[in-house]
Amino acid sequence: MSHNHLINTQQLLARRRFLQLVAGTTLSVTLLAACKPITAPSQPLVAAKPQEELNMKLKKVVANGVELHYLEQGQGDPLVLLHVGLADYREWGPQMDRFAQHYRVIAYSQRYYYPNQNLPIVDDYTTLVDAEDLTALLQALDLDPIHLVGYSSGAFMALAMTLDHPDMVRSLVLAEPPILHWATDAVLTEFMTAFWTPVGAAFRQGDKELALRTSIEFFIGADVLDKLPADIRQTLEENLAGWEAFTTSADCFPMLDKEQVAQLPMPILLLTAANTLPIHQDVNAELARLLPQVTQVTIPDATHEMWAEQPDACGEAVLAFLQAQS
Repeated sequence: MSHNHLINTQQLLARRRFLQLVAGTTLSVTLLAACKPITAPSQPLVAAKPQEELNMKLKKVVANGVELHYLEQGQGDPLVLLHVGLADYREWGPQMDRFAQHYRVIAYSQRYYYPNQNLPIVDDYTTLVDAEDLTALLQALDLDPIHLVGYSSGAFMALAMTLDHPDMVRSLVLAEPPILHWATDAVLTEFMTAFWTPVGAAFRQGDKELALRTSIEFFIGADVLDKLPADIRQTLEENLAGWEAFTTSADCFPMLDKEQVAQLPMPILLLTAANTLPIHQDVNAELARLLPQVTQVTIPDATHEMWAEQPDACGEAVLAFLQAQS
């Protein structure tokens, strides 16, 4: 298999990411019928549980001047979960019971994600703002020190916060943070040109539907927005404000200092997917180079949407890592 063919295959494998994570199995089945992708996960995707099924009351705290809604379950050392982009606290539904058997689990929605009401988007927004929100959340809930699990953009926020406040983090799990500036020029240019820049341009033009349509087409490989059930489309639209903040930012994921990352003192787990996107491959490799002493787990038969494709493998890998620190 040629290098280019391998990259194209990995890109096809990853183009279901955010839709599956946000809406779960129902949406996955709909999309498989709509666009008949070349590949499909070998395991059924796990849907995020609605709040009412989680049997928990949604709470709210004001931190760093914004409201942040969260769910809390379990007792013990605090474990905080940070969701991916175009999702919210509900993403962690399939994992709450697993983790809450051992920890006090907090899953919250970042400032521009459902159901928070924090518009308009602040000037010069980057995800470092969300890292500051996380610090304020921990202080408001008196959660210091914590076990911290971040996924994708949530992993970037977790890492940025940890660099600023290493004393507040007992252990750190990073599942493919998009430290875009660490990618090779060719990979980064392709990602920005094919996806990130067009979506941001649509938002700037006030065309949220085009932004969502372009996002879906990139990840799925087909324009299926109009074929989505109304409730699935509503779920996506509920989280468009956060997606707009990301894609219209001049530098959503700023450069992180590699030397500072290499000196992090706490136990760290790098959770990666065997068939992830090229841009995440680049970043994962650099993290592994900088942190050779940390625990590394690669989830087989998974793309960047590993938490939806392989929820048990991801959850058990994280749980084993956390319990090893006890």
